[in-house]
Amino acid sequence: MTSTENTAMFTEDTSTLNGSTEANHAEFPLGERPTIGPEPPVNPFHESSTWSIPQVIKTILLVPLLVIRLLSMFALMMLGYICVKVAMIGCKDPLFKPFNPLRRLLLVSVRLIARGVMVAMGYYYIPVKGKPAHRSVAPIIVSNHIGFVDPIFVFYRHLPVIVSAKENVEMPIIGMFLQALQIIPVDRINPASRHHAAGNIRRRAMDNKWPHVMLFPEGTTTNGKALISFKTGAFSPGLPVQPMVIKYPHKYVNPCWCDQGGPLVILFQLMTQFVNYMEVEYLPVMTPNVHEIKNPHEFANRVRTEMAKALGVVCTEHNFLDIKLKMAAEKLKQPSGRSLVEFARMEKLFRLDYSKAQEYLEKFSAMDPSHSGYVTYDEFLKALHLPPTQITEQVFNLFDKNGHGSINFREFVAGLAFLSTHTSFQTTMKAAFKACDVDGDGTLTRNEVESSLMAVFPELPPATVLKLFDTLDLNRDGSINWEEFSSFLQRNPEYLAIILAAHPTLLQAPKSEESETNI
Repeated sequence: MTSTENTAMFTEDTSTLNGSTEANHAEFPLGERPTIGPEPPVNPFHESSTWSIPQVIKTILLVPLLVIRLLSMFALMMLGYICVKVAMIGCKDPLFKPFNPLRRLLLVSVRLIARGVMVAMGYYYIPVKGKPAHRSVAPIIVSNHIGFVDPIFVFYRHLPVIVSAKENVEMPIIGMFLQALQIIPVDRINPASRHHAAGNIRRRAMDNKWPHVMLFPEGTTTNGKALISFKTGAFSPGLPVQPMVIKYPHKYVNPCWCDQGGPLVILFQLMTQFVNYMEVEYLPVMTPNVHEIKNPHEFANRVRTEMAKALGVVCTEHNFLDIKLKMAAEKLKQPSGRSLVEFARMEKLFRLDYSKAQEYLEKFSAMDPSHSGYVTYDEFLKALHLPPTQITEQVFNLFDKNGHGSINFREFVAGLAFLSTHTSFQTTMKAAFKACDVDGDGTLTRNEVESSLMAVFPELPPATVLKLFDTLDLNRDGSINWEEFSSFLQRNPEYLAIILAAHPTLLQAPKSEESETNI
């Protein structure tokens, strides 16, 4: 393509878009981004911890009861620790070999002590609906996960094999109890660790020498107001599963770990109540069909739907990585509740990983200086150093699909992820570079960049053009090579969207051996 042809293509595309009153409503050249659905009706990771005056007065009056309960719990924990130590004598590899019947019999006392600990926390009576199936019928039990009370009940009722974060095994005292549970340790961030844990789940579920395998498929705790995305570890073996649901009909204290100051604060709140309530229900055993054996995520979704019905809550596509984003947002002083993206949905739609999502969060925060959790059209343009035009409006509408005039972080992530993972992303970058490289020497000079920008945005001041050029010129040598150009667009795909909106024919730009060599 000659210099004249390059210039003509840019001029023709720009005049077409600038002259059309419907340009900003036209379909984006890459097509419509997948819908991400409405925002979830609940935030599963937030729980208000405000106390009323009567509750504060009651807490003060119950401090003597708190002291008695703490002393009782400490005594029970020490007794349980001793019993576990005795039961584990001679056991060199508790996490890899099933206990013999004698060792499991010795651990019965520890199970009773676990129930005593729950009594010390005010859980005097726990109604149980339904019955747990025998291991030969359903080797795997799955449950929702609210807080630290859940595993204590599971320990008491089943003494099963559970999956737990590997760092928990190293905790003092608690780590010893987890060894008695013969946990399957997993690093929730490391894919290789998760794959290894899935293999262990399958092997233990298929071997009747092991007790029940008990899993919390959400992979983290919630406030109990929703069931978030299920991991497939419990469902990949293709074996029958018995769902168990846990409810806390609390009036004052929700025992969840969400935004309430950590487990010690929650324990203090629980132990300054006269009584705490917990309900458990075992649902009918669910067996995967042939299709679900091949597609365990569908089996997981069917089980989750039944559990949500029993709990009377909604299902969302959040997962553990949403909590990490929430904490990262808090460091950036962004409203954490508006920084949840339903990560499981984003992973499915765009193959989004956490590191990229964190980059997008930092970019979004820079666009939102007021920390409102929303970016307006003007703030969007200011961050991109571009003027309001039909082209920039069309790109903004790619993010603002509902036409509210502002975008939240969830919409922002969806837009950037759609652009950066599109199958035409690489070829479009190459076509854009070729179109800007008028003399075909494989680099972009300041004049070439300036003429390309001014052809689209003639009102851009020279200082802004220079700033944009310097942003691309990473090595400050006065020109922009292909590596600099592509690296910038990979980090900032919104600029490629601007280029495409201005020059949609780049998607059909002809390739030549010469252009490939230059790039």
